[in-house]
Amino acid sequence: MNDNIVTGIFNDSYAPITDGVAMVTRQYALWLNRKTGPSCVVTTDSPDYFDNEEFPVYRFPSLPITTRPPYRLGVAFSGEVKERRQRGGVVKETLSTNIFRIPFDLVHSHSPFVSGTLARIIANKRNIPLVTTFHTKYKPEFERALKMNALVSVAMQLIKDYYNKADFVWTPNTESIAVLREYGYAGEVEVMPNGTDLHISESDLPALRQEGSAVLGVDEKSFVFLYIGQLIIEKNLDLIIASLAHLRLNKPFTMIFIGDGKHRTAMEERIQTLGLSDRVKFLGIVREREVIKRAYARADLLLFPSLYDTSSLTVKESAAMRLPAVLIRGSSTAESIVDCENGFLSENDPVSYAQTIQRAMDTPAVRRAAGEGAFRTLYTSWESVLEKVDLRYRQILSQWKGR
Repeated sequence: MNDNIVTGIFNDSYAPITDGVAMVTRQYALWLNRKTGPSCVVTTDSPDYFDNEEFPVYRFPSLPITTRPPYRLGVAFSGEVKERRQRGGVVKETLSTNIFRIPFDLVHSHSPFVSGTLARIIANKRNIPLVTTFHTKYKPEFERALKMNALVSVAMQLIKDYYNKADFVWTPNTESIAVLREYGYAGEVEVMPNGTDLHISESDLPALRQEGSAVLGVDEKSFVFLYIGQLIIEKNLDLIIASLAHLRLNKPFTMIFIGDGKHRTAMEERIQTLGLSDRVKFLGIVREREVIKRAYARADLLLFPSLYDTSSLTVKESAAMRLPAVLIRGSSTAESIVDCENGFLSENDPVSYAQTIQRAMDTPAVRRAAGEGAFRTLYTSWESVLEKVDLRYRQILSQWKGR
């Protein structure tokens, strides 16, 4: 077997979409391309968007999903894909190729939908292994979008069939294995954690914190709570808003939401009704990683009450910046959290969540220790993760060749 491995990373969302799985997709292709061999991303097209990556990004035709912007739905295609590249910040070009002609050694899907189906077709045609990672709790989203139990059942059967037909199934943590089992998947599952691209030395934190105050437009003495992610109802964000109304802190606080989504308008209306408008800021989507880094450095707590995520890059990013998170006890994202040691745990209730925030803010020494604990126990770089991925890919290909 050649030392270089040609890999394709398939997902239905990618830049300019900035959700967690899109970020995972990019980091896989980036580090595989640097360390393992030629790698590319295969994803839906995005009109008028040009990629500027170290690796090729191949996009297949798609249509907008009107009920879930900015996501897009892949449509029938012959294998012809477009590579829309921007080089040097100036030169723009569009190249065409046929995805079936790329000599992949292994394909890895991060979605069971159109991109995942394409990965499976390629794997079958080339007789190569298909690895897929389960990232998302699809059932609550289907229930909300499809409304009818019969349609939800059909959609969940398709999900079950996809994972049962994959050669290797991975998840980012052990908690999500139970979700896969609930969905009807009975095969083997491997845990391959996610990482983060953020890392700073502890000595850099004070300066970044000061710069973060300016970036976020907050007083240096104010408590700052931070949420980064999609503003969708599935993320349990109403719990944050309701809990803020119960806080009785001894100094001002500011809640910062970074991200966007279809639930934002309802959140803003609720915040106004509760009289919290002067304490809450919506910054929209922020793509600049240096701004994100300074937001984490300035925040005093990350608030992430989601029951929807199987794993959260946001929690790992905050751990890299020694910022502890407040999570819901028993949620998948709280799998590795020990209360007060590397984060804070609350019940799924506004009063309990507010009390947990209050407890963390009233005990600064405990809060700082939890931040340090998060760094020690939760932080993992993407480079180190992809070294493990590279090793596992090589084991898989060796086994595959010897079948």
